[in-house]
Amino acid sequence: MSQSREKILDAAETRLLAGGPAALVLDAVAVDAGISKGGLLYHFRSKEALVAGLLERMFEHFDRELESLSRTDPEAVGAWTRAYLGSTVTDQGTPADSSAQLMAGILATLGRDSEHLESVREHFTRWHLRLETDGIDPTTATIVRLAADGLWLSALLGLPQLDAEASENVVRALRDLTGA
Repeated sequence: MSQSREKILDAAETRLLAGGPAALVLDAVAVDAGISKGGLLYHFRSKEALVAGLLERMFEHFDRELESLSRTDPEAVGAWTRAYLGSTVTDQGTPADSSAQLMAGILATLGRDSEHLESVREHFTRWHLRLETDGIDPTTATIVRLAADGLWLSALLGLPQLDAEASENVVRALRDLTGA
């Protein structure tokens, strides 16, 4: 990915995380990235294309994190499920990174754009299929994924969070399910 494209995505992500969808204004993103609006439009032909770029970069980062964590896990059986859990939520049950907040902004910006929502579905389907072949009981892997997704989605939607002790207990129990 080109350096200019990365600068644009960094600026767009910063704006989206700081101010939500209303802050994602192409002129402002271009200024923040240190390029002209024409330069931005060369890389992303529209605001929708920019948001799609953010979404794809978020998924690429998540995939790299999954691969890295699963590769370095000393126990191969359940490693991918543990990587999914660890990439999704911290030991305290909070999102592992800014992805929940970023996804909220992306989804609010995309609205009901079925093409981009289909991309989200495809990634989640691929991750789920990988969990089912992780060497542990597929139902157990699914339970871990659904619980991790639930904690992550609770943050995305601003739902009431578990207290710190309950969150840590839940994540510990989920890890235990994976054989860790």
